[in-house]
Order: sequence, then structure tokens, then C-alpha cells
Amino acid sequence: MSILFIIISLRCSKKSKIPSQYEKDNTNFKKSIILLNEARDLSNPPESQRQPSFTLPKDIEAKIILKTEKGIKLGKEINDAYLDFLHPELKIMFKHMLLKGTDFYYDGLKDNNSGKTAVDLKKQIQGNELVIEWIRWWDKNGKSIADKLYGD
Repeated sequence: MSILFIIISLRCSKKSKIPSQYEKDNTNFKKSIILLNEARDLSNPPESQRQPSFTLPKDIEAKIILKTEKGIKLGKEINDAYLDFLHPELKIMFKHMLLKGTDFYYDGLKDNNSGKTAVDLKKQIQGNELVIEWIRWWDKNGKSIADKLYGD
């Protein structure tokens, strides 16, 4: 997902090919992706790479949950026709892999805080698997979508 964030940042100055009826969906799609990307980045701080396990500070965890909830909410508001306009598989991949996977992962994170460790771990693993599918799909299809979002 970091790749999408970079593409969005680099292409902001180019003219979009998005029809006017999709302007709100277009804005929500970009914001949703950015928020979910920021939440994932906060979930995986650089110092966590060198440790077998780590605990997120409560304030960072709260930011992750807030960004995730906002990103998922915006993503669910996006019209399927807009996603179909961008790519015929995007509706399934975005809503059923990225949004659902992220939702599962963060439900597991919230459950973990309430002591339901077996349930939360299963949700987190299932969520991660769905998000990994999204990332693999995006790696193959993201450029054509970004071209529509920001012009060739």
C-alpha cells in the first residue's frame, strides 16, 4: 500500500480522467487508501523490525484504530460503479480484500485488548491474509488504476 501512497503523492499535479459524477467517490477512495496506509505504517514502526515482539504505545494504538475506522468508513461509502470504472476487479479487491481484511485485523487488535487472545489472533491472521492478497493484486494492477486517477 505504500506504493499507492507514493503514486498518489507524485501524481497530484496531473489532470484526472474521472467523470464528474464520481468526484466524491474519487476523493473518498484516495482518502481511504491514505488513512489505511498510515494506520499500517503506524502498526509496523521501524524499531519493530529488529524485535521478535513489541508493544505499541496506547496513544499510537488509538491513532491506528481511529485512522482504520475512518478509512474503512470512507471505503464503504464508495460507489461500486466508480470502482468498476477504475478496474473491473477493483470492487471485489478493494471491498472484500483490503477493507474486510483491515477490518478483521483491527477487530482482532481491539479484541486482544479485551483479553480474547485466541479469537483476536485468528482475526488478525485472517485479516493479514486478505490484505496480502490486496497488495499482490495492487502490485499487478495499480499502475493502470493510478493512470486513470491522475492521467497518463
